[in-house]
Amino acid sequence: MNFVLALCDFLCLKADRGIGGCVRRELAVYWQKRNRERFGMTLVEILVAMAIIVIVFAAIVPQIRAIQNSWGSKRKTVEAIQNGRVLMDHVTFNLTQANKVTAVSDSTEITGYIEFEDNDSNTMRYEVGAGNLVQFGPVGSLSELAGPVSQLQFACYDACDLDTPITDVNQIRSVKVQSTFTNAAALGRDQGFTAQAYLRTNALGAGAGETVTEEPGAEFEFDIGNGQNPVLSRIDAGHHLCVYKGFGGAAGKGQAVVLIVDTGNWTISAGPAFTFDTKGCGGPDLKRIDAINYLCVYQGDKQDGYAVILTVNPATWTVSMGTPLEFDTQDCGGPRLSQIDSDDYLCVYSGRDGDGFAVVLTVDTVTGTVTNGAAFEFDTDDFGSGTVSNIDGVHHLCAYGKMSSGGWAVVLTADAVTKTVTQEGTAFQFDIQQAMQNELYRIDENHHLCGYRGWGESGQAFIMTVDTSTWAIGKGATILYDTSAKPQSEHPAFAWITGDDYLLAYTGTLQSESDIGKAVVLTVDTQTDSVTTGTGLVHDDKEGMAPDLSKVDDSHFLCAYEGERDDGFATILTIGAPIRP
Repeated sequence: MNFVLALCDFLCLKADRGIGGCVRRELAVYWQKRNRERFGMTLVEILVAMAIIVIVFAAIVPQIRAIQNSWGSKRKTVEAIQNGRVLMDHVTFNLTQANKVTAVSDSTEITGYIEFEDNDSNTMRYEVGAGNLVQFGPVGSLSELAGPVSQLQFACYDACDLDTPITDVNQIRSVKVQSTFTNAAALGRDQGFTAQAYLRTNALGAGAGETVTEEPGAEFEFDIGNGQNPVLSRIDAGHHLCVYKGFGGAAGKGQAVVLIVDTGNWTISAGPAFTFDTKGCGGPDLKRIDAINYLCVYQGDKQDGYAVILTVNPATWTVSMGTPLEFDTQDCGGPRLSQIDSDDYLCVYSGRDGDGFAVVLTVDTVTGTVTNGAAFEFDTDDFGSGTVSNIDGVHHLCAYGKMSSGGWAVVLTADAVTKTVTQEGTAFQFDIQQAMQNELYRIDENHHLCGYRGWGESGQAFIMTVDTSTWAIGKGATILYDTSAKPQSEHPAFAWITGDDYLLAYTGTLQSESDIGKAVVLTVDTQTDSVTTGTGLVHDDKEGMAPDLSKVDDSHFLCAYEGERDDGFATILTIGAPIRP
């Protein structure tokens, strides 16, 4: 309207102003009259508009409701999935770390439970509690973990049959867990989860009260002629170098062989045997230099002291040797080694007139040669059956027995630069009656586990202590580690298991007075300097002389010994119940 009036004004300026003004007036009157006649929308128009709105809302509102329901369902589904993942991860982690299952519900029970012993010997439990929430914790003190669930089902199996559920806790090796988490959303679907865990039952957690068993079918005769005084050194988990006195002449001959352990079925085989000395090999000892080289000391020709580097070929598992060294030309009984550094080793032995001697041996793996420093005589009166344990590389603890005055110990200092040995302080008498065939095993700088054949041929053990400020030696309480009807023991040998637990193999006695191979777990407490013993094992009831041990893993140990007819035997000792496949 305004546009039209403005146009009329413009035309009045260009033409007859009378005509333009008339037109303008007529148009204004027309629009005023028209505006007076417009009263609003009719009832029909309003009803049509409302009908359209109702139709639109009828189409949109269900869609909005569907979107809301879908969003709520998905949110609750995500929550259920997250809850399920947390529960399954929690259950499988704890069961795979468990020592053993102690109780479990029947495999048909929909809302079941399971109890197990964890690594710290605590009894833990999973069950469905109030509000259908899964609870977990020590028995008697459970806390809510996840849920709600409509199913928590446990099915247990042994190692050889994963189809037939069992409830015998002594046979359980695998646990299948099924759970269903409820979805609180109106249109949500419940979420199901399944997990399976393999228990390393009895593989860890050795200690006082734990038993030692022998892997079935593991016994292996590695030398059918002679296998006296075998000593072992670990190459890797499946390979161990064994040195022993083999058959040949009055003094025997020095033999070396790699014993091969199949960690899948726990059987033993051997590489080719190698002769490193044809004139004698009495009381050998062996220490690892590096991955392929090993230092061997022994009593050789004319009972003199010899040392040689033995080299293992990891491609063929054959053994070769360097140039032997005669480090004592008069006498060398029972030489024992302790490592000073990568090239130097302390050797303690019974020398001239049965006195105690020590010497530094230096190896050169490039040339395959061994050299020695000056021998040091630290005991001038009836030294016998000595052993040595590393304190800190420079200082070494030596324990030995005397036929006349029992057991003694002394701290020796080895200088790798000057290749000399000296003594720290005075010798300590740890047994006033008898201490033969001594064996030491380092726990830490201040504590060393000592085992020996004591009075009445009994097997005795205690913790020997060393004050590294004054180099004074002390001891804890002594125990008899063989408590059988005839507690006789010879040739103890130690190996560390885990934590405070140590495996001890030794030669015991039956009622018939025959020698047998035995083993037991000892647990040490360096706070109280005490030792406790577990349940012993007889692994060879015919003959088991002079054993030695080499660790395969935390629950399996290779044991080499002199068996029936003086032949060389080896077997696998297991801590706790044998591990099934």
